[in-house]
Amino acid sequence: MAAAALTPHGTVFPEEGRCGYFVEKKKRFCRMVVAAGKRFCGEHAGASEEENARKRILCPLDPKHTVYEDRLAKHLKKCNSREKPKPDFFIQDINAGLKDETEIPDQLV
Repeated sequence: MAAAALTPHGTVFPEEGRCGYFVEKKKRFCRMVVAAGKRFCGEHAGASEEENARKRILCPLDPKHTVYEDRLAKHLKKCNSREKPKPDFFIQDINAGLKDETEIPDQLV
């Protein structure tokens, strides 16, 4: 692991092969790995307009991650946060018991 070098302003350069986005809250550079020839990781790719003209937006299903605006339709089909269809054999609250103890179903009488 390469040691980070100090700049004249007291900040540290990002490590080789790591994201160049400075996280103000943590007072350090992002430590995610970048793709070959890129300066920022996928999450911070929108931080630099000159590197990427594509716009990233929050995922409508899970705002914890972002997606490219032009790839949103494809992402919504495969996002792990989407509502998945229930199997045919699934019956809601089958083992939940009676809602009211005084209620006796007709099948048990």
